[in-house]
Amino acid sequence: MPQQFLVLDTTAFYAGVPYTNTTENLVTTPDVISEVSNERTRSLIAVSKINVLQGSQEHLRKVKAAARMTGDDKDLSPADLSVLALCLSMKEEGNSPILISDDFAVENVASKLGIPARPLMTGGIQRAAEWVFFCPACGKQYSKAREDCLVCGTKLEKRLKRSQAR
Repeated sequence: MPQQFLVLDTTAFYAGVPYTNTTENLVTTPDVISEVSNERTRSLIAVSKINVLQGSQEHLRKVKAAARMTGDDKDLSPADLSVLALCLSMKEEGNSPILISDDFAVENVASKLGIPARPLMTGGIQRAAEWVFFCPACGKQYSKAREDCLVCGTKLEKRLKRSQAR
């Protein structure tokens, strides 16, 4: 029978998700547990009702591909990638995962993958976004991330891609 799960990103732990006295199905990944550096938080996780699960390598590859498409691939940690892969795995199993995160890049890739995300301390993203990479020196634009400009060698920056007028 399908279930609903709240998948916790690292930011959920720092935001103070009530993970000890809850009836929710809470899950996270080993990478998130490793990323939580606060000893008190780790102690609470140890006595909580949080299940620690891992998504498949196939789903991790899909997440990385989606992150490259949105331009968020350089902004995601291994923990970020792991919670997104876990959400895809759960979704494929017929369950309903909701990703709990205040990380814009994580929410953006989740949106691209059709994974609902719920922020805790921020307003969350309003719509999925894609990045454009540009050279601040010569103005050359690139649709994919790279370190420096092919024209002048300056380090590239990124900004949200502007919507096309209809």
